[in-house]
Parts: sequence; C-alpha cells; structure tokens
Amino acid sequence: MKTLFHLPLLAVLSLASCAYDAPADQGAHRAAFSFIVIGDTPYSDADEQMLAQAVPVIRDGAYPFIIHVGDYKGGRQPCIERYDERFAALVDSLAPTPVFYTPGDNEWTDCDRDDIAKSGFERASELERLDLIRNRFFSSPQANADTLRYERQPEQVENATWAYGEVRFATIHVVGTANGRDYVGLDDSATAGAAADDRDRRNLDWLTRAAALAKSEKARALIIAMQADPTDLDGKRLGEACEGASARSRACDAFAGYRARLKSLAEDFSKPVLLIHGDTAPFTLNRKMAGDETEYLWRLNAAGDAGVGYGVRDVTLVTIDADSETPFSAIALLSGRAPDE
Repeated sequence: MKTLFHLPLLAVLSLASCAYDAPADQGAHRAAFSFIVIGDTPYSDADEQMLAQAVPVIRDGAYPFIIHVGDYKGGRQPCIERYDERFAALVDSLAPTPVFYTPGDNEWTDCDRDDIAKSGFERASELERLDLIRNRFFSSPQANADTLRYERQPEQVENATWAYGEVRFATIHVVGTANGRDYVGLDDSATAGAAADDRDRRNLDWLTRAAALAKSEKARALIIAMQADPTDLDGKRLGEACEGASARSRACDAFAGYRARLKSLAEDFSKPVLLIHGDTAPFTLNRKMAGDETEYLWRLNAAGDAGVGYGVRDVTLVTIDADSETPFSAIALLSGRAPDE
C-alpha cells in the first residue's frame, strides 16, 4: 500500500493555513450564493494532486462554508491513523471556513472488509471505528460557526444544522452499505443492526427538526447532506423497510424511510429542497428519487469517486438562487464540468 502523504498536497495544506481573509458575515448575504462540497476523495495519487490544486482555489473563493459528504479514504484502504490525520490536515487547511463533515462508509463501516486483510493490513471493528470518528472529529461543536445559527443533535453529535442566506442546511449520518447493514465482519451482527436502527431513528428526527426550523424561520430553501445515495437499490427490494430485518437481511431498502420523509417534508415546506450526497457515480443533478419524486425536491450526486474507475475527479461548487426557476446549480470547481441530468 502506498503512503499517500505526498509533498504537493502537504505543501498546499501548509501554505494554505498561513493567511486568509474570513468570508463576509450574515449582513453581506445576497439572494444567490455558493458553497463547496467535497467527498469520495482522495482514493489515489491523482486525487491527492486534485485536492492540492483545489485547496487554494477554494480559499480564494472565500465561501461561507464547506460540506464534506464523507469517504475521505478508499474503501479498500486500511482504517489507520495516517488517513485520519490526512483528513484532519485538509480541514485545518481550510480554516477558518467551517467544514461540516458527515461520515462515509469508507472510514468506518468498510473497515472490516476482507479486501483489507488480503492487502496485508489488519481489519478493524466498524463500531469501534465509529466511536473513534466521533471522538476525533465531533468531540466539540463545529468551529467558526457562531454566526450560522448552528446546532447539533445531542444524541448523535455528527448531525448538524445551520443557516445562511435565508437557507437552512443539515447533515444526517446515512452511509452506503445499507447504512451499515450489508456486511458486518467483526462485530456482533445484532448489535450492529440495532445501532443502524438507532441511527435511522435519530436521522429522521433530525431531518424533521431541520425542516421545522426552515419552516418556522421562513427559509427560502432547505439543503440536506449525507453520504449515501438513497436511490442506489443494488438488488434491494424497493420500499421494504430494514427495521426488524436489519441484522440479517441484505435485500431490504435501507433508504425507503429517508426518501419518503424527504418527499413528505418537501411537500409540506413547499419550497425548494436539495439533497446532496456522494457514494455513487455519476456526477448528476436531477429530480429522480426512486419513485418518491415531488416538484419541490432535487438531488445532487457530488463530484468524487474517481479513484475507483468512475466519477469525476474534482470538488463541487454549488450555487443556490432559491427564487429562480432553477434554484440549484452545480459545477465541478476545477474542470468546469456540469453535472449530468
């Protein structure tokens, strides 16, 4: 396994942390604004080089915040301190811009994969890795978010919500592998299944909380970010909920409840709602939701995943103009590539 701490990325991260003008405060907001989404990277040397180029461009843009949708390492790479440190260095290099991170499956649920052992590395308990991720990256509230009406969920601290430009944002911890159900290699399957059920319950509570805040504060739009692609069924039985079968069934639809809740909340809000996620290809912005479509709901599959043979090697610039007929737009920051529809 190659060591991925290469000079170009480290040099950029070091230089980027030296001097930076903070973005304008809430009083400077305009009707339309942009922010950055990062996810599903770096998986390769080429991904690292892309991030080394992207960091100074992001900083020059003085965006109000960044969303990271998880998978900060490859799923077949070992779950070791090296990659956690690399991600922490990336976040530090972007300071003082807040980076709202929601975990991906690669950094915890995939840590017990047989592929890792075949590569000569030790597998890790996925539940222990989740504890480590929470302790490492969520031990304290989000830095530099004081002006964003930020709060986090007490029962699941990685879930956050904040507001900017009359738009309400939230992250919910939903990962691929059927939200941690598909494969449990080292932990007790019943324990892991119960933990997945608990995450689902808390995530749906938080999704409802964010929508209620958006409605009460008369927000112009609502943005939700998570790692998993809720339209990725991959042989699952559409609409068959996983609760109760969580420890034993690979065929249930782990995202049915999320799609249904998103549709219901979007229709109740009756204003534009955007779901941002990663985990799958291709780079797309559309309104497809595996049967749970509504006129108020859009879905962005952000750039990334290029290290596994598909996807777009880039980060995503998202623009919100909630009063427009096209309230959401996106483009790959470095290449200028537009998402597919």
